[in-house]
Amino acid sequence: MNLFPLQMKKQCDQKLLIRMKTECVPCSLNLETQCPAGYTKITNGTGIPDCRYYLEIKTHTLSFPGCRHACMKEFEQPECCQGHWGPDCMGKCCFQATNCLSVYLYTDEKLKFLFPFCNSQKGFGGTACEKCAEENLFGPQCTSVCNCVHGVCNSGITGDGRCTCLSGYQGLSCDQPIAECEALRCPANSRCTISDEDGRRLQCTCLPNYHGDGTHCEPINPCSKKVCDPNANCIYLGPNHHKCACQEGYKGDGQVCLPIDPCQAIYGNCPAQSTICIYDGPGKSHCECKEHYENFVPGKGCSMIDICETNNTCHKKAKCSMVAPGQITCTCQRGFVGNGFVCYGSIMERLQDLNTEVGGRWQGKLTSALSLMENVYEWPLSNLGPFTVLVPTNRGLKGINIKDLLSNKLKAQYFVKLHIIAGQLDTSSLNNTDVIYTLTGKSGEISRGEKDNQLRIRIQGGKRKGKLLQGDIIASNGILHIVDKSMDNIEPTFESNKEETIMSVLQDNGKYSQFTTLIEKTGLGMDLQQENRPYTVFVPSNGALNNMKTEAMDYLLSAENNDVTFILINLYSFQLEAASLISIEHIRSMAKQFLHFNRTSTGQVLVSGEKMEETDIVAKNGRIHTLAGVLIPPTIIPILPHWCDETRSQITVVRELQKNKQHQKINSPTFPKTGCARYCNIITKEPKCCRGFFGPNCSPCPGGFSKPCSGNGQCMDGLDGNGTCTCAEAFQGSRCQFCSDPGKYGPQCDKKCLCIYGKCDNRIDSDGICLPGSCRSGYTGKLCDKPVVPCEPSLRLCHAHADCHNLHLININEDAECIQMGPGEYLCACQAGWTGDGQDCSAINNCLLPSVAGCHENATCVYIGPGQNDCKCKDGFRGNGIECTPINSCLEQNGKCHHLATCQFEPSHGWECVCPKGYEGDGRTCYGNMNYFTCSAFMQEAEINSVLSTTSNLTILVPSPQAIENMDEDEKAFWMSKSNIPTLLKYHVLTGAYSFADFQNLSSSDMLPTSLQSNFLHLIFSIASAPCSCNHSTCTCIDGIYLPFFQVLTPLRSTVMPRLLARLEQMPDYSIFRDYIIQYGLANEIEAANSYTVFAPNNDAIENYLSEKNISTLQAIYTAFYFTHYLSCYHITTKHLCCFLIAFLLQLFINDAPLNYANVATDKGIIHGLGKVLEIKKNRCDINDTVITVSGSCRICSQPTSCPPGTKEIVRAGVLSALMLPLSMAFLCLQTRECCAGFFGPQCQPCPGKAGSACFGNGVCMDGINGTGTCQCGAGFVGTACESCAEGKYGRNCDQVCACVHGKCSSGINGDGSCECDVGWRGVTCESGEPDFFFLMSSASFHVSSCLLLSNGTAYCKCAAGFTGNGTFCTAIDACETSNGGCSDKAECRKTTPGNRVCVCNAGYTGDGVVCIEINPCLENNGGCDRNAECTQTGPNQAVCNCLKGYSGDGKRCTYISLCSQNNGGCSEFAICNDTELTERTCTCRRNYIGDGFKCRGNIYQELHRDSNTSRFYFHLEVRKGFFVCFFFALRVRRGLEIGKDLVYQHPST
Repeated sequence: MNLFPLQMKKQCDQKLLIRMKTECVPCSLNLETQCPAGYTKITNGTGIPDCRYYLEIKTHTLSFPGCRHACMKEFEQPECCQGHWGPDCMGKCCFQATNCLSVYLYTDEKLKFLFPFCNSQKGFGGTACEKCAEENLFGPQCTSVCNCVHGVCNSGITGDGRCTCLSGYQGLSCDQPIAECEALRCPANSRCTISDEDGRRLQCTCLPNYHGDGTHCEPINPCSKKVCDPNANCIYLGPNHHKCACQEGYKGDGQVCLPIDPCQAIYGNCPAQSTICIYDGPGKSHCECKEHYENFVPGKGCSMIDICETNNTCHKKAKCSMVAPGQITCTCQRGFVGNGFVCYGSIMERLQDLNTEVGGRWQGKLTSALSLMENVYEWPLSNLGPFTVLVPTNRGLKGINIKDLLSNKLKAQYFVKLHIIAGQLDTSSLNNTDVIYTLTGKSGEISRGEKDNQLRIRIQGGKRKGKLLQGDIIASNGILHIVDKSMDNIEPTFESNKEETIMSVLQDNGKYSQFTTLIEKTGLGMDLQQENRPYTVFVPSNGALNNMKTEAMDYLLSAENNDVTFILINLYSFQLEAASLISIEHIRSMAKQFLHFNRTSTGQVLVSGEKMEETDIVAKNGRIHTLAGVLIPPTIIPILPHWCDETRSQITVVRELQKNKQHQKINSPTFPKTGCARYCNIITKEPKCCRGFFGPNCSPCPGGFSKPCSGNGQCMDGLDGNGTCTCAEAFQGSRCQFCSDPGKYGPQCDKKCLCIYGKCDNRIDSDGICLPGSCRSGYTGKLCDKPVVPCEPSLRLCHAHADCHNLHLININEDAECIQMGPGEYLCACQAGWTGDGQDCSAINNCLLPSVAGCHENATCVYIGPGQNDCKCKDGFRGNGIECTPINSCLEQNGKCHHLATCQFEPSHGWECVCPKGYEGDGRTCYGNMNYFTCSAFMQEAEINSVLSTTSNLTILVPSPQAIENMDEDEKAFWMSKSNIPTLLKYHVLTGAYSFADFQNLSSSDMLPTSLQSNFLHLIFSIASAPCSCNHSTCTCIDGIYLPFFQVLTPLRSTVMPRLLARLEQMPDYSIFRDYIIQYGLANEIEAANSYTVFAPNNDAIENYLSEKNISTLQAIYTAFYFTHYLSCYHITTKHLCCFLIAFLLQLFINDAPLNYANVATDKGIIHGLGKVLEIKKNRCDINDTVITVSGSCRICSQPTSCPPGTKEIVRAGVLSALMLPLSMAFLCLQTRECCAGFFGPQCQPCPGKAGSACFGNGVCMDGINGTGTCQCGAGFVGTACESCAEGKYGRNCDQVCACVHGKCSSGINGDGSCECDVGWRGVTCESGEPDFFFLMSSASFHVSSCLLLSNGTAYCKCAAGFTGNGTFCTAIDACETSNGGCSDKAECRKTTPGNRVCVCNAGYTGDGVVCIEINPCLENNGGCDRNAECTQTGPNQAVCNCLKGYSGDGKRCTYISLCSQNNGGCSEFAICNDTELTERTCTCRRNYIGDGFKCRGNIYQELHRDSNTSRFYFHLEVRKGFFVCFFFALRVRRGLEIGKDLVYQHPST
């Protein structure tokens, strides 16, 4: 019998996960930022760029983008389990049927424990609820009531309720008097009772609370027995009555006395903030100073040690503050940034520091740049920002006279600003861009040196390239880069003029004439001529205004608009330079609109999203900044007032349900009853188009909305209008732009045409000359009055889109055709799909016709071209578009719905198949998780459900219950044991997804790999054709195949697989390869690995290879090449650092070698037979892959690594001991993996280009393990693989410049520079002629050709560039017709203009189309895989994710497998295991325990129970419910047990 009960759990701490983010700081400073003490940093590098930090500099508060780190810590909230209390949770406060509550005192803003309080259930009482509340209650639950009338009840928790009757009474309730008792004359303290022997005789017995023989009774003294707690005094109060009083230092009711701990009651009067209370024994304690406190004063506490005064580690420009005992915070002073330990000043301060730093790299070398910036730009560089400043050295400014430059402050400022970029561009940002923009608006080019690969910067239009000597020098308002040359002093394209006003400066520059005209039109020009008020003007160029829609521009220029808001938004009533715009977020323009300022990642300044081109053009009364776009005030958006909705109001009566006039039923009859009605004003808005707009989208009428139909007719406008113009009597045309009289022209059609031998241009805005190309044969000129000279530029032939059957050549509308009506007569008629009079043709949109082109109501009309359309049935319907019927996809799609799915009709999608809840799929296939299917007891006993849920591509052969029942009893007992069933289960799990059909197609010689290492299944069994729980042979799952099975497969109890050479000996077709392994002694090396995969070429393959290469034997490296440790689904990395590419075609290939014989098992690995010898294509160039373990004594973590030269430290496996014990520390060192030259990425893929010539030798590939494979092309070369010449270049070196002026050049690497002229041009370089089209007409069709002259003056026609033919008949060249247009076979060739094409890479590929390479998603963001997963490319833009060792999951999300999850990580059961996620963990003893974490010791009471020699003593203490604490200081006893400083004596009798 076990006399010692198991120790119950007393502490039930709650684990909390706390997350926080560090303070926002400059990203360049965030590398060194640490999380607060106790937190773990969970972000890498510079952290998360999701915040902004603010810098106060004099009058400005600058806002900068910054970074911060995410931190996390696991916090255990100490809590006692139910029934325990106190800081060590040792007290057991209550008996059964009670709740133990804790009483707390709120002091010093903290809750402090005082004592436990038993919240007893009804009927219980006592300190520990150990007795019944009332004396007349009894029973375990204190619910029974005594019924003794004349007697004493046996009450209490252990009482049974029996009555002891008083003298003269009897019965169960002592309610029956005894008459014969008077004769006995019982002495004092006794009474008359019935004898227990026969129930008849009377006798005298002692009264309750007395004892004796009845004739002599003495009072009972309870104190003679141990009725009180050992720590209580017993006080005699009378017969059988006593009182238990707890001794000093204890509290309770005497039955239970608990030691008083002053530290738990008001913390022993110790100030909690600075002191700790030390328990000295029952009722005794004293106060001691906490760590980082000193000088204890009773009642006041201790004083905090000010580290800022004794050990200030802050920067000289930082303020030191105490934030907690032993902790300081350093805050940089105003105008400085940093972490407080390092503080950086402004750009000018940093520049001065660098130039004067004694012994510094730049001491005295930046004097010229410093002098220049101090004189002309000191204030912006000290008070504004952020800026990136390129600082040239003194040598880099050689040749520039600083003194002369400073004589013109504007030019000096412009030169300085050529070296300043808006924003903070570190070297990483510069590496990732090709262009930057300076504060002048000028762009700069970023390049790399061919030899040193260092960054170089050149200003557009300049020649000097400044090489970056040192970058990323941090300042509070930006960042500095030291360059070896200054930028060229390029002149501004828009010159400043301090002698003229803004308006005059704008009028002198034609590039901004349109905006200048707008200013003059609105009357604001006079303001900008005034000199007494400064302005800042943002001016859009003519090109920006021209890019606006014509109708929008027309409206802004129209008289009815006259909205000065459009101009005022570009004006600001103060003078602002570009540097100020960088530092402020927005301003309010004179139009009362906000203009917002920001910048691109390349430094280009944006004004409300529009790019600035030129900055700081200084005028007499302000500054001008030019824009590449137009600022549109929100108040005039949309610009075109095309909607003119009408608002209507209508008064209606709304009768309320309970108050209106109604018939109310009262006792069957109905009577009229008068009520109330409400009048409501209902406001409705009716959409309408403004005048001059038509159709459902309110489009502008022909001729412009301001003058619909050119002002000469009536437009059919409005929502229902079609935009047709009804012209006045003297006008015609779709826009009423022609005169009805063919001989008249002008706005009123009242002027007579001047054309003589041609057709008059009778437009209302013409000048009355002849239509181009309308002159009669033999005449030319504007008035057709000059004789014709062959091929003269003034000759005009028929239009390209016209078919003319007349002898006279005319020009008609490009969408019309010329029809002969008779000799010398012709008629122009619009072509099919167009409508009009032949001179003016408009496209017909069938989809806008009332019939909607005859499309069905469930079809969509698709506009293809003039007069052409297509009708396409909507989703969920089918047909030809004219007729559309609903599709029931559930019944008509292939395979119909899955048997688990249901067919549902969705209005938005039509019919579709929907999988049930808990399943996934498209409805035609529904699948669940493997763990869902493996529900049999066979699977559950193995307890590996988590493996089945996280591992991909498995096939499980699940024996049926009957199969398990039919097992041999001996086999069943052996394999179903807890230790063996995992092995049995693994033998039923195949690595790979096999369907039932796959099993049928395998031969009996094939072996299937199981998840049990080195064990394979032979197909010598039959698989049932009807599984037990599925309707088909196979149930497809998310992660594999589940096959019900009718046989339990048992591996050999001692399975012995043959070794490598023995297995190869059984394969005669591979004997030569086996001989090579023996010859080069590779067998032992291969079998030394834990597992391996061998690709073995067969005898025929080796003999063919030797014959081809004319060699006699394979070298050792070739033989070792076939041995690999690691196999993934797409790439295999061999021991000799090469990669195999696995291809899945009709047959499995390794590189280009067919896999003929697969899955031949050995004791430790597997052999695959190949039908070809693999060529060595070495792509990995690791120097050393050896893992070196270096052991040594414990060192400070900040000390240099102990790894040997040439290696780097990858894991710190040392243990930091709190006791600073001399523990050993191990470091794992590994040589960095590297790709060979010309290979890149984690899988060392080949760079674009051809084998052995990356980038075709015309550029440099960004190769290496961290490379991107991008080709940086040399001068003149472009393309993904630098396979083409830049635009306008030709020749092998792409250094020849095409000279074609108006034609197509034979460019490219294979080009010769010859020219094919455009229409209308001729000459060797196509320099002669006019930039017009010459068209030659024929009766068949139109052709595009040029009219040329032979030496004898004869004219002839030649097809223009992009066309082919004999000159009189030309057809467009299809550039994609042959060889896919020269595009890659992984690209699509798309025709553009005649003779031209573009190449577009197919999905999954990237490049310029001529060269397309597979997109490797792993190169960006780790392919979407978890940061603790390896991304492996499996195809074009396809990859799989596999969690790294030590992590589990699907690869997209990997969870760290905590070392603390099993056996508390090897820590003591009284310790907290903390996993650092670095394959390490720390052990820390719990509160009230001491030790190193691997062994933790508690207080005396805890250790008594743990030690077998003292556990019996502990049990007695438990029974007594008391505490014996004995302290023996410095006592040495032979059988003593040392615990901390205490010594507990073990009495020999215990």
